[in-house]
Amino acid sequence: MNMLHKDIKTYTFAEMAQQYSDFALKRMEVVYRASNGAPDVPHRHDYYTIIFIEKGKGTHFVDFKEYNVEDRTIYFILPGQMHQLILTAEPIGWVITFTDQFLIANSISEKMINDIFLFNDYGQSPPLPVSESDLVIYKSLTEQMTHFASSLETYTLEAVGSLVKLFLIQSNNHCSLRKSNNPQLIETGNHLLRTFKQSLNKKYASAHMVSDYADELAVTADYLNKTVKNLTGRSAKDHIQSKLVIEAKRSLLFSNVSSKELAYELGFEESAHFNNFFKKITGQTPSEFRILARQS
Repeated sequence: MNMLHKDIKTYTFAEMAQQYSDFALKRMEVVYRASNGAPDVPHRHDYYTIIFIEKGKGTHFVDFKEYNVEDRTIYFILPGQMHQLILTAEPIGWVITFTDQFLIANSISEKMINDIFLFNDYGQSPPLPVSESDLVIYKSLTEQMTHFASSLETYTLEAVGSLVKLFLIQSNNHCSLRKSNNPQLIETGNHLLRTFKQSLNKKYASAHMVSDYADELAVTADYLNKTVKNLTGRSAKDHIQSKLVIEAKRSLLFSNVSSKELAYELGFEESAHFNNFFKKITGQTPSEFRILARQS
């Protein structure tokens, strides 16, 4: 597992060639057989991944930390996290994947993701153990996702989105780990990252530069960038840009605010600067995104 960030491939959701552009659900058995049981190499995704293991044995590496694969466990992998799953026998379970756009379209808030400590891009990312009684609930939700994803002709992703939201709520209610009592968060780097992300959530519209956050945290911009990248695979600058894009997409999809007004709300002095920024990151202008997103 001694690999550098630059050596690890990041897979995009588009590369999966799924039926839907922002959501996919696969049986682990099918994935295992398709690869003849060969382990995947360490990699990242640009989308969220939930690995729900009903039965399985092996090893799961998440951000260079090693966890034993056990029955009745659920892993939550954030975009940008490195992971590698090595199975020693055919598993039984599901892999649920979805994009930021899926969360936005189904009103699944960032707070909900953050409240589930196991969706964690720093420190530990252990699996969520599932009791025998709760296993029935998780299986039912996943089986309903499969049913609605394959049987509905309209509002398919809305139905699936509701079930994903229930899955996350169920997971949050049974997550025993809390940020306040996890000793991993005492470490300097983790504390710095946590504080940076808290500040970013509050100040993203007024602070676009890494130096804005570095000054607040009493470190250099270079140190903040390197620390954040070492822990998450993405620099502080990447996190700032990602936050701005997500908030812009939310407004474009769920309101009729003009690009000029949105640029002002997000702290851009000129609407042209915002338009150029948004297109550079997403490949679309804000207007193009709004039209295409509302058609999908």
